[in-house]
Amino acid sequence: MERDVLGEINQNQMSRYQWFVITICLCLNIIDGFDVMVMAFTAPSVAAEWSLSGAQIGLLLSSGLFGMAAGSIFLAPLADRIGRRLLILICLVIAGLSMIACAFVHSHSLLAALRFITGIGVGGILASSNVLASEYANTRWRSLAVSLMSTGYGIGATLGGILSLVLIEHLGWRSIFMAGGLTTIFMLLVSLWLLPESIDYLFAKKPKQALEKVNAVMQRMGLSTLLVLPHYEKSHKNKGGEITKLFQGQLGFQTFCLWGAFFMVMFGFYFVMSWTPKILISMGMSPDQSVSTGILISIGGIFGAAIIGLLASRMKIFYALSLFLGLTA
Repeated sequence: MERDVLGEINQNQMSRYQWFVITICLCLNIIDGFDVMVMAFTAPSVAAEWSLSGAQIGLLLSSGLFGMAAGSIFLAPLADRIGRRLLILICLVIAGLSMIACAFVHSHSLLAALRFITGIGVGGILASSNVLASEYANTRWRSLAVSLMSTGYGIGATLGGILSLVLIEHLGWRSIFMAGGLTTIFMLLVSLWLLPESIDYLFAKKPKQALEKVNAVMQRMGLSTLLVLPHYEKSHKNKGGEITKLFQGQLGFQTFCLWGAFFMVMFGFYFVMSWTPKILISMGMSPDQSVSTGILISIGGIFGAAIIGLLASRMKIFYALSLFLGLTA
């Protein structure tokens, strides 16, 4: 009888190594939050230097988000073919180099193009790191692990705001992009050294040295090693049929409600985070005051993500989400 390794991971207590992997994924999300939201904090300075209109500022703020969408839709699915670890490394290169390039541009159109490229990398990292954290968490703590990943985004945005307060006045807005790019490259080196591959991917695709990689991870988790990889097969024949079930009957209604709710939440979140500093400046606040307000919003998001993660481990996620959506409204 074959061992159900994934079942063991789901049922066993969380090991220190599993929390370590989740922490690395959290750091990746912190980098993502910084790289995406840094434009919101630098937009007033960029607009002042280049005398940009509201439409041009909007292009700069939205180009990274469009890139995120493109990366999540078109790049993230490659993780099932090449592995989550490799995709994350590739996306870190994309995001890091494009962030550094942003520090040297002299036109808003080129900056918007680079922000789109950064967003592609961020979108690939965001999707893959969240899945990797979920795979390494057991059943009991999976909701908390996913929620902790959400806090990383807020932490990154907060750090971006704090660095903006410190660096823009002395070194200019370009220094923020340079700092973000170098930090992303540093995280690339950390991930290259410490980030493991998805066990689910190693079982399904069986790449070179898959058994050795699985056993190395299992040893760090405190599990006994394998002599051979277990038979593991994902059915692709009914994949299309399984997807269409999401849109049938009552499940179809629930699917569209869930998508609609997520879209509206993300729309509100990115609108508030991206435009708040610029709007507050137009109302008479100083740049430092507007950035400080954006930082407070990010800090609130950190606490909110952590609290809903704790609630989700103790009550149905439906009730926790309903509570937070009500408070937000």
